[in-house]
Amino acid sequence: MPDDVANIAPIGLAYDEAQKVQPLRPDGLPRDFRVTDAGIEFQVEDDNGNAEWRWLCTPIRVLALSRGADGKGWGRLVEIRDPDGRWHRWAMPAEMFAGDGIDLRRECFRLGLLLSNAKGANQKFSILLQNWKPSDRVVTCERLGWTDETCTAFMLGNGEVIGRDDVVFQSENLPGIAAEMHPKGTLTDWKDSVSACCAGNPLMVMSVSLALSGPFLELLKQDGGGIHLRGESSRGKSTILKAAASVWGSPEFVQSWRATSNGLEGVAVVSNSSLIALDEMSEVDAKEAGRVVYMLSNGTGKARASRTGTTRPVAHWRVPILSSGELSLADKMAEAGQRKRAGQDVRLIDIPADNRAHGAFDSLHGMADGAAFAEQLNMAAAQHYGTAGPEFVARILEDLETATNKAQQLIEEFVQMAVAELAPKPDGQVRRVLARIGLIVAAGEMATALQITGWKPGEATDAGLELVRLWLAERGGTGAQEAKDAIDRTRAFIVKYGDSRFEDLDREAPDQRRINDRAGWKIGGNYYFAKDAWDELHRGFNPMNAARAVRDAGFLIREQKDRLQTKLPSEVEGRPRGYCVSSNILGGDDDECA
Repeated sequence: MPDDVANIAPIGLAYDEAQKVQPLRPDGLPRDFRVTDAGIEFQVEDDNGNAEWRWLCTPIRVLALSRGADGKGWGRLVEIRDPDGRWHRWAMPAEMFAGDGIDLRRECFRLGLLLSNAKGANQKFSILLQNWKPSDRVVTCERLGWTDETCTAFMLGNGEVIGRDDVVFQSENLPGIAAEMHPKGTLTDWKDSVSACCAGNPLMVMSVSLALSGPFLELLKQDGGGIHLRGESSRGKSTILKAAASVWGSPEFVQSWRATSNGLEGVAVVSNSSLIALDEMSEVDAKEAGRVVYMLSNGTGKARASRTGTTRPVAHWRVPILSSGELSLADKMAEAGQRKRAGQDVRLIDIPADNRAHGAFDSLHGMADGAAFAEQLNMAAAQHYGTAGPEFVARILEDLETATNKAQQLIEEFVQMAVAELAPKPDGQVRRVLARIGLIVAAGEMATALQITGWKPGEATDAGLELVRLWLAERGGTGAQEAKDAIDRTRAFIVKYGDSRFEDLDREAPDQRRINDRAGWKIGGNYYFAKDAWDELHRGFNPMNAARAVRDAGFLIREQKDRLQTKLPSEVEGRPRGYCVSSNILGGDDDECA
């Protein structure tokens, strides 16, 4: 490095340290410019041909040339001192030099720069920045969290980078939630006030562990997803969200489901590798609820055009989701006449959160009641936050390979434990949920081992097993959800329309009732569905798979074992084939599919 840049603040230097560094002759400063205590001056000739120096702007410095990982998107990493003496760092895209540079100056002004209003000052300012070319280079990224798949640099919302010191954040439109991703207090403060209250409270332990699991999604190449805490209002769900959010930022890090899918896409980009916490599912548009869950968990945004009309790179993220609300996802989608898919169950695990000993809490840690405990926890989360997540990442980065392997090992051990104790015959979907909970458990146990949480070893494991119990109890078994849903749809249809849409062939005299929108016929305690009625009942799903599910549960009557359909009763003209369902389905036990 040249001697004249020895006093330049290193790229990775903290802002308060960087403020103390003021170079005499900064690296790459173009000729005819110099640095003074008042800022930057430029040299001109007076009317007599003598050189003189004139003030251009308040202090600004170019620390490095910036470019994207692909070698494109060049710019400047600059620091600007505001009138209060604080330095603000900005990765400025070089494309802002185009035209009259008004957008460039506007952003500089926003950061506190003062610029001469003398004639030609705007042009001189542009020349200064275009020709200031220091020898250092930095790589820009446009997302927070892990900056790329190598997982060597982790970007926080306040611009701090954990890991590599040659990476800087660059984005023209950074959602305000990023500003909430900053530390307050110390890790010890957080452990003693927030994390300590989690002990003995399974829902809290799992929620905080979920927040800590974000960095492992990229390391293990897993999609996002998480937990939905469902229950009555004022039971502690929102408090749990704030406790989880405190792993990464302030209580304002918790967002509302009220946002549009486009708005939540921006939140997801900022929350990459950390946590997206969404309160009050009842406020989301029912038509969008299911799509939003898929979008957030799949981690891919919409394709959009740039200012020039070309396609901008599609946004990608991997983020754990913590949600709350009085309604489940299925209930919310039902408001718009939509049916929840089994894949959405796997992505967002629905957990009852209002039937613990004290609402959503089990242990009050000496407080009088749940309300007092929630108030204390809310205050703690507002005073101590943003330290646990970054410190966890820093300690993981000390031996990334070992941490990754350990997390995978813990996940596999948890799944085996859960299968042995709780779910002896789980189908593929249940195993996926167990693996997702296993990842949460792994993060909690590893954070405990690395002195992040202050919990006892095994606290997260016990909480994870309790979460599995709650989920399976609500779900009703360990079989495929599609099969259970098919049986439930069939049962519900017969209960609702058995007397109005099925012609009763058991009567001694012909059924004289007017059957509107006939679905089939009833005879001998069995319900015969016309094929088109069966297809309509299971529209949006696979009608054949639905018939197989009813068959496997022992409720489908067949003439031939190798066929699902059977001939309709002789009273039906032409005797076409349909589906015969035993009335035992109305009160029968479908454990076979569980």
